Amino acid sequence: MSPELLADVRALSPEIWLTVAIVVTLLADLLVGHRGKTLVGIAALVGVGGALWSLFGGEPAGATESSRAFGLLALDGFADFFRTLIISGTGVVVLHAMVFRDLEDSTRNEFLPMLLTVALGGCLLVSTDHLLMLLLAMELLSMPSYLLAGWQRRERRSAEAALKYLVFGALASALMLFGFSLLYGVSGSLWMPEVGAAVGRLWAEGGTSQGLVAGAVVLVFAGFGFKLAAFPFHFWAPDVYEGSPTPVTTLLAVVSKAAAVGVVVRFVDATFLGEGANADWLSRFGWIMAVLAAVTMTYGNVTAVLQRNVKRLLAYSSIAHAGFLLMGVAVMATDAGGAASAVGVQAIGFYLVTYYLATLGAFACVMALSNRFGVEDLDEYQGLGWSSPYVSGLLVVFVVSLTGLPPTAGFIGKYKMFVAAFDTGLFWLAVVGALNAIVALFYYFKVIRALYLRGDWERVEGKRERGLVPSLAQLSIGVLAAATVYFGLAFDGLAAWVDTALFN
Repeated sequence: MSPELLADVRALSPEIWLTVAIVVTLLADLLVGHRGKTLVGIAALVGVGGALWSLFGGEPAGATESSRAFGLLALDGFADFFRTLIISGTGVVVLHAMVFRDLEDSTRNEFLPMLLTVALGGCLLVSTDHLLMLLLAMELLSMPSYLLAGWQRRERRSAEAALKYLVFGALASALMLFGFSLLYGVSGSLWMPEVGAAVGRLWAEGGTSQGLVAGAVVLVFAGFGFKLAAFPFHFWAPDVYEGSPTPVTTLLAVVSKAAAVGVVVRFVDATFLGEGANADWLSRFGWIMAVLAAVTMTYGNVTAVLQRNVKRLLAYSSIAHAGFLLMGVAVMATDAGGAASAVGVQAIGFYLVTYYLATLGAFACVMALSNRFGVEDLDEYQGLGWSSPYVSGLLVVFVVSLTGLPPTAGFIGKYKMFVAAFDTGLFWLAVVGALNAIVALFYYFKVIRALYLRGDWERVEGKRERGLVPSLAQLSIGVLAAATVYFGLAFDGLAAWVDTALFN
């Protein structure tokens, strides 16, 4: 094996670990059947652990002479940052899926390889700046997601969720593919930097060329917006989040969204902010992203106020947070290749980590409460704060972080995003974000009120416990809560890691 090939293989060791884990879990299921569910779960967790070890313990990205693996995947800190979030988030979901009671034991072993396949697609997605590879990675992430959404075969709402997700996903992929074909037609290349140079040149020509560029970009961002669950491509999210098994909902809200943010930031940076960037085009693109961010966060927060199902409430919350992340994209577009683009990337990276911790923890708590009590609606949460004080108390921590209140990491994430918007002249967008944070305070505290201020769950007629939450699942929730509070008080280390990882 040549040194160049060996270096490429070593660079893709996280993806190789995931691939091996997918094969091993499928073979284990064939050999031992559903009676070996613990063995299959351990194999999946070993694969996740090996992938993370290869990221942190292996050769650093960019240490080889080549800056790419097999000519298609970038070897940089940016990819490693998002791969870390995707793989670790999948590991937590796998851990909770192993003990989630609403999954049939007869299909649980096939469920775990699907989770790993989503993580594999996400890792490839955030590592490429080639449009064809991007499309293939997006489909590798999406296909198992459609199956996972409808995994509960006896649940009508699960089947409905899968059908809606598939229909909207197919439409979004078709629009994105059409946009890519237009960009290829005007640039003659599938590489993002070369596409960007053609976009800048065509926009400078004016006339119909500008219409062609704008149309192509709108089509591409239809696909990206679908994965981000950003307005107006969000329609699938509430029904899919509510109808899917809770581990799948967590995967979509954390892993899939992290992958979507990664590909959007890389696309914008490589295509619009590189050499040949056109200032007029960037100004218009930045304004569109700012308006889209404001509308997305406002729609998500206002609609969340009306929700009674906790998973559906968190779905609209996820839409609102997509708006805050798009605020960072608008900041990026204010200065091609200058300080503002770096500030935008930093704000997005830090905000994504805080969102990641809080959302992963919040859905883990929802899974734990569903496991023990079989509840999902706010009315059913009445008094659970007294019946399950540990999980309910940690859910409060995550809700406070999602709101953006101190002393949690969510407060620092919103603060950094608002500062980035102010520093780049987007004062109005920062004000809209602050007003939305106030709206979010109302519906997030509906959860806290239900837990502690609406009676005693044990006295509600017809309610019974289904069993205690496994200790390992409780430990993972505690670790996430501790990280959420710690990074709200001592965030310099996290900020330094984000900056180092994104710009390595």
